[in-house]
Amino acid sequence: MRYKSLYYAEFGQPELVIQETNRRISHLEEDEALIEMMMAPINPSDLIPVTGAYAHRIPLPSTVGYEGVGVVKEVGKAENQSLVGKMVLPLREEGTWQEAVVMKVNQLIVVPEAIDYRIACQIYINPITAWLLCTKEFLLGKQDFLLVNAGNSSIGKIFIQLANILGFKMISVVRNEQYRNPLKKLGADYVINSRLENVFDAVMTITQGKGAQAAIDMIGNSAGTTLARCVANDGNFRTIGLLSGHQIDWQYIANHLNITAKMFHLRHWSENCSLEECQKQFETIFYLISEKGLQLTFPQIIYPFNQYKQAIEKALDPTVKSKVYLSFN
Repeated sequence: MRYKSLYYAEFGQPELVIQETNRRISHLEEDEALIEMMMAPINPSDLIPVTGAYAHRIPLPSTVGYEGVGVVKEVGKAENQSLVGKMVLPLREEGTWQEAVVMKVNQLIVVPEAIDYRIACQIYINPITAWLLCTKEFLLGKQDFLLVNAGNSSIGKIFIQLANILGFKMISVVRNEQYRNPLKKLGADYVINSRLENVFDAVMTITQGKGAQAAIDMIGNSAGTTLARCVANDGNFRTIGLLSGHQIDWQYIANHLNITAKMFHLRHWSENCSLEECQKQFETIFYLISEKGLQLTFPQIIYPFNQYKQAIEKALDPTVKSKVYLSFN
């Protein structure tokens, strides 16, 4: 079988350095499965590494794409024939921006039939990250506050829903007043507009001068540093994104703030957790979607795979507020 794959052999602007190549599969090992991809989102976490922001830990050449959904088309061993036709998440191996992916059978995450493939393709990066932060990195009680910037982002909305499910209080920071009411309706306890309000002063008012017990930065730069200042003594601060393209002031945080501040890399968790633990966390997300009302947004902007350059340009356009998806159908 021949299929197309997207990769980059050098760091640079994603729309310039990501290239298409033709690959061929001639044989499957007994422990392998061939997955035909259906859909994959374009996340900041897909494109930021291409720029070289994490060059120290990205091998070249590298296939693009950290998540997506596909269907098992073929298996290498007859005993695994029951997997054929199953919808799966092909993670922990090669990138997902390709028409087909070869995976170890025991690493496949089988998606319940009740979950739409357009939702399934986005279950890894944002829901798993948010769930791990809220349940493994932080221990938040009912009176505790979680503070998050980029509050209207896909993962920002997931944090709000998890706050409702798990019972802690949520403060979302945005930069546009039009997001205030929708986020409040979704369940955010407080929404701060950083263009109209002083974020630090607003958080101190909300928390009666104590600060938030935990904060999550997705922007970096001064916005992220300000968020760290809003964390209570002995509280927790995590960075999970770099939307500004610039790091927070780690030296200031280390020298002046009495908090635990770290980067959280989902890929590190994925590489180090057991298969059983990985399966358990995905089953939890499936349950939250099916039974607890955790809602992910259906794709609004979809490009066919052969228009990947236009799709990347669209995803990089700061005026576009919806996530862009690649369709392989």
